[in-house]
Amino acid sequence: MELHALSLDDQYNKLIDGLYQNGYCVLDDFISTDTCAGILSELQKEQTEGSFHKAGVGKDAEHKIVHTIRGDYIKWLETDEAHPHTNLYLAKLQELRQVLNRQCFLGLQDIEVHMTQYPAHSGYHRHVDAFHKDDNRCISVVLYLNFDWLESYNGRLILYPDVTPAAPIEIYPKAGRLTLFESTLEHEVIPATQKRYSITGWMLREKRFF
Repeated sequence: MELHALSLDDQYNKLIDGLYQNGYCVLDDFISTDTCAGILSELQKEQTEGSFHKAGVGKDAEHKIVHTIRGDYIKWLETDEAHPHTNLYLAKLQELRQVLNRQCFLGLQDIEVHMTQYPAHSGYHRHVDAFHKDDNRCISVVLYLNFDWLESYNGRLILYPDVTPAAPIEIYPKAGRLTLFESTLEHEVIPATQKRYSITGWMLREKRFF
């Protein structure tokens, strides 16, 4: 039987159905292989140029670097001429935000996104993305950029659904795979034997002013 890629509408419908029914959804081949490879190249170029910095935990005055909790390095993103492939993904992410607003009435006003690189043997302890004193983050979204990823490398994202009974959901960081979940959902990133890359973002209830 010949397999066909999902249409754009089918992609969005699958993401919305999963989010509505389970609080999360995983969709492979959200973007083309060429675009995914282009994003990875842009990310690696930024890293080579020293644009990444160590990620921390907490917000504003509570922000701090804790190596034992979070091991990734990041670069915050805006649409610009230096990242044409990444811009294609950001445009699609904005379109997904608008579809979620039309069909789910979420009132999402903005997105914030960063490039992410986890060195080998680093991870992120169990946490939620919504800040304790700020619920602006509504939907978390991760696009993976790791080609030829083997399960033996580990590096899983583990989601902990807040319905009972429910087993943890394990997601490997395969290139082109998009994971969408509610920002109040507990999750963790398991260390891998290889370094790995992604674009991590959040859909926001209110616009950013920076």
